[in-house]
Amino acid sequence: MSLPVGDLPELRNSRCVRYRFRYSQCSRCADSCPPGALTPGEEGVELDVTRCSGCGLCVPACPVGAFHQPAFPAAALAKPADKQLSVACKPSGEEGDLRIPCLGDIEPALLASLAVRKIAVTLRGVGHCAECAYAPQGGEALQSLLAGMEALAESAPAHWSAPVVGGNVGGTGYRADRRQLFRRFSNRAVQSIRDEGGVEEVPEQAIRAAAHFVPARRQLAERVLERLDGIDAGSPLPALFGVAAVAPITGRCTGCEACARVCPTGALKIDEAESRWALRFRAVQCVGCGVCIEACGPEALQLEPRWHPESVESDSSLHELGRYRCESCGRFFIGLENGSCPVCRDDEENFDAIFG
Repeated sequence: MSLPVGDLPELRNSRCVRYRFRYSQCSRCADSCPPGALTPGEEGVELDVTRCSGCGLCVPACPVGAFHQPAFPAAALAKPADKQLSVACKPSGEEGDLRIPCLGDIEPALLASLAVRKIAVTLRGVGHCAECAYAPQGGEALQSLLAGMEALAESAPAHWSAPVVGGNVGGTGYRADRRQLFRRFSNRAVQSIRDEGGVEEVPEQAIRAAAHFVPARRQLAERVLERLDGIDAGSPLPALFGVAAVAPITGRCTGCEACARVCPTGALKIDEAESRWALRFRAVQCVGCGVCIEACGPEALQLEPRWHPESVESDSSLHELGRYRCESCGRFFIGLENGSCPVCRDDEENFDAIFG
């Protein structure tokens, strides 16, 4: 039997990286769905409403904000009425100021923002994870959340308020493990593309145009990170919060612009002048989805879970190439050196192959 419409997550496929790039192998939402109600495909993601449990774990799993859970009390959690707030998971039977389908639904950046604002949060029902219908995904999401709060405690000011785990039922169930942070938020799709040797050429029809969108969690994570005393280069917090940096691999960029066209947030932009072409990166808009890495056939980019402090330029140039007019046909083209454009070079190679 299907859930009431109000309990189902809203899916905005135009934000999905698979919608923007048909070759993308991203499966974060499907991997986080306990009943297997989500099927990623070339058109985005398909939701089977007859199987959806309404757990909401797909929402924090998606870095680009393609899902929204109307039943989740996001506003009440972000702006509690007082300095103490208890949050309980419904399946455990525990009571709290707020009751949500799964504690793993809480955005890490949101819980961190409450901590640095010195709002005391108690999480109730953690011990139910092992026997919950949302296992193992729900417990793994909560495990990452708790491990992230431990990492935050190492960098946060002394006066921050750490969330308290209380109201356990039937044992602890899951123990926070910092390794889960990288395991959960690592881009397995990007790695699989690299293992297979990359996409040599991206056809036009593989990329769809859609409006850019930066989830509110990205801006919230930025504010949390700015309030910390300092973050070690190996800190898992940027990966947990979905904050990343795209870095160049020199000598490989061909100026195809596929990376900028698939970027869902507009973090990658093309800056073109009369004689110069540049790929620019806006750090404050990157959510670490990795679709630009998937779309880059020559493997000219790499993704790093890294936060840019104020001392680092937020808008930087990754690759710069020349913009030339072809000596043969007069077309403008992007490349490393002047001469014939790629179209004319291909024509010459085809002619030689046919006629010798």
